[in-house]
Amino acid sequence: MNHLKQDSSGAPRAALLIVSLALLSIPHFSTGSGREFTSDILIYAIMAIGLYVQIGLLGLVNFGFSAFFGLGGYVGALLMMRLTPSLLPSLALTVLAVAAVAGVFGWVALKTREIAFTMLTLTFSQLLYVLAVADDRWTNGVNGLIGVPRPELPKMLADPLGLSLGSDTGYYYFTLAVFASVVWLVLTLKRSRLGSVFAGIRENEERMVVLGYATGRYKLLGFVISGAIGGVAGYMNAALFGYTGPGSLFWTMSGEAILMVILGGAGSLLGPIVGAAMFIGLSHYAAGWTDHWRLFVGFAFIGVVMFAPEGLVKIVRDRLRPRREVIASAKVGASKEHGA
Repeated sequence: MNHLKQDSSGAPRAALLIVSLALLSIPHFSTGSGREFTSDILIYAIMAIGLYVQIGLLGLVNFGFSAFFGLGGYVGALLMMRLTPSLLPSLALTVLAVAAVAGVFGWVALKTREIAFTMLTLTFSQLLYVLAVADDRWTNGVNGLIGVPRPELPKMLADPLGLSLGSDTGYYYFTLAVFASVVWLVLTLKRSRLGSVFAGIRENEERMVVLGYATGRYKLLGFVISGAIGGVAGYMNAALFGYTGPGSLFWTMSGEAILMVILGGAGSLLGPIVGAAMFIGLSHYAAGWTDHWRLFVGFAFIGVVMFAPEGLVKIVRDRLRPRREVIASAKVGASKEHGA
């Protein structure tokens, strides 16, 4: 039996190794635009993972998640442009600022449920959008902030690694490292006791209350963690393109994040990652063919909802499961014959 367990886990580990090697080797087989494109996918995957904490782990449909993504971009840009381009203080202060705003928004929004919660979070994001458009001193109004610098690694890290975040290669590896860290963080959260509490709240909050859990505090904690991850994605997006604007706060950005989670599936952490890759990839290549590229994305979304309502990851796993069962049965039969 132990032998079979090792074999059953070997395929996912092998797939993870192959994907990791492929991601590490991308700078050696692509041009600057290719590295930037892959960095863009990873950044949006981080954003989708942040929203997954709310939708997948807590069952909260937040239609104002763009508030955290856009706020992370603005705060990070202002810190790097006016205070310091150093990575550690600018990123840390951005995360703290977005987490604080998420705490305030969450404290208010979580007093409501379902449609009221969705509409209230949407209102918060639109409020920030209006403030960004109306302000000329800090946000530069409709034009946004232009000339956002890349963050600078501390010398104690930059010199040994020989990397500069000002280069496409250096920034790609930085993005990959942050992406891996976020995946590890959320995976650890999901498997922890806190993740079990989140799952209990998602499935039956009333029962968790009866068991003595302060569900409001747990939901607020998950809301803040989710918002902070979204802020990290916004910070990195602003630094990647050297620009952040009010569009990052608009409700359509929230809609895109939700599409990413739904396309891949909210049932697993892999879902938002696959969904982000599919959404950004389809948008990128469709935009090269036609100005009406959103039609292709819309048709893809409709197709997934009709034929794979639980996401692409779920349907692929269901297709692979019979094959794994056949292989496992064959191995069990072979082991019995060998024992006999």
